[in-house]
Amino acid sequence: MNLLFDDSKRNPSLEPLSRFHSFFEWNLGGVSLLEKLERKYPGAKIFYKGPNPFFEKLIFQRYPHILPANLDTYDSIYSSDSYLPWELLGTVTSIIEDTLNLEKDWKRFRQKYKAKQAGFHIVGKDKHLYIHPGATIYPGVVFDTTHGPILIEDGAKISSFSFLEGPLFVGKNTQIDNARITGGCLIGNQCRIGGEVENSILLDYTNKHHEGFLGHSFVSTWVNLGALSTTSDLKNNYGIVKLKIGDSVVNTGTIKFGSLIGPFTKLAIGVMSNTGTVFDIASNIVESRIQGYVSAFTWIKHGGRYRLEEFLFDTKKIMARRGMNLFEFEEEYLRKLYGSLTE
Repeated sequence: MNLLFDDSKRNPSLEPLSRFHSFFEWNLGGVSLLEKLERKYPGAKIFYKGPNPFFEKLIFQRYPHILPANLDTYDSIYSSDSYLPWELLGTVTSIIEDTLNLEKDWKRFRQKYKAKQAGFHIVGKDKHLYIHPGATIYPGVVFDTTHGPILIEDGAKISSFSFLEGPLFVGKNTQIDNARITGGCLIGNQCRIGGEVENSILLDYTNKHHEGFLGHSFVSTWVNLGALSTTSDLKNNYGIVKLKIGDSVVNTGTIKFGSLIGPFTKLAIGVMSNTGTVFDIASNIVESRIQGYVSAFTWIKHGGRYRLEEFLFDTKKIMARRGMNLFEFEEEYLRKLYGSLTE
């Protein structure tokens, strides 16, 4: 069987989120599209067609078994256009159900806790709460499964006074502290989450550990949201949210959408993002009020530029804190990307 990931004609809204990882690499509900297909079709040949040659090179170096698209026909084609952020936010329940069907161990991990013995509380049906035995749940946590299942992965830690509403997936070694999480969320591995989060997707290694609101947003990898940083997800006139990305304008078709936040982006304490704000890769923002499109490698405010060597030094230091390294070929790619986006 021959499968194709077609990333060649990205919707402009996917560019800020896909500068470093393609859509098929995103950890959604504990598993990427690539991992799903490799389990479903063992032995299948997987091909990739990217937006440009040097991003394709990054993918082929990261996944040596993936092949350049060179066939006339494929058994199945998976397009990045099926992964538009505002559409994904409406499919959190089905994504989590796919995880339950794919990972049979979740049924075995399910434990019907007695609230008094466990020290936490369950609103809704116990059978919709799945907690890995390697997770730590402190007394005083409330799980609400009324609107969907909740999956808590291995190594996750949920501290007291947190409220978690399903559908919800919490990834491996993620820490939830004094948080209110509602409306359908997917949270990746090794994240730090606090404050209020509603109907959002946060990929791996992302921090939103303090007070502040994140709503109806898509947050990429290696992002840090400072204390009290807040996104607006509804316009004052209840109008349709349109995203500005470079010279393009994308109509989301919905009145509820917050922000797109690209990889390696950092928002300082108290940054307030207007509805539909887009942060491209490696934005480091300190301005208290931000709106529209923030270009790649922005430093402090619109028009500022993150110096390349400082960005790479900071990135390696941040990744090392999570036991991760930036590979040489990834650094080479980022150097080329920086040159192409800041000329």
